Amino acid sequence: MIILSRPPNFEQIKATFPKAEERGVLFAYAGAIYNPSAIPVPQALIAHEEVHLMRQAIRGADDWWDHYLTDCEFRYYEELLAHVAEFQSLRGGGDRNFGARLLLHTALRLVAPLYNYEPPRTVQQAIKDLRQEITK
Repeated sequence: MIILSRPPNFEQIKATFPKAEERGVLFAYAGAIYNPSAIPVPQALIAHEEVHLMRQAIRGADDWWDHYLTDCEFRYYEELLAHVAEFQSLRGGGDRNFGARLLLHTALRLVAPLYNYEPPRTVQQAIKDLRQEITK
């Protein structure tokens, strides 16, 4: 389900992620994808958010968000899993060159300033981590 508003914990999110108010930022919370800017949501981003929803269903949405907002290692791993799903959704049967470009694009998204990692992650590390998760 996609809801065209902010999630209930948006003020907490905004305190950790100043870029959360930007157009196009989506949020997974307790079984729903929140889309406050009402953008068209491509299947790859639905796949990404569904990973977060699945992980929240296991842990509990509020507990998941508490860890996501305070623990950069947890946040990075959760985003890594979601970005793998996004990559796999887009990968299809394209050629090697397409796969390499897509991997780079996905790595850049994984380490984007939006996620406010401390310390910041590098694109090289993201590529390595994505490759490792993709081949599992």
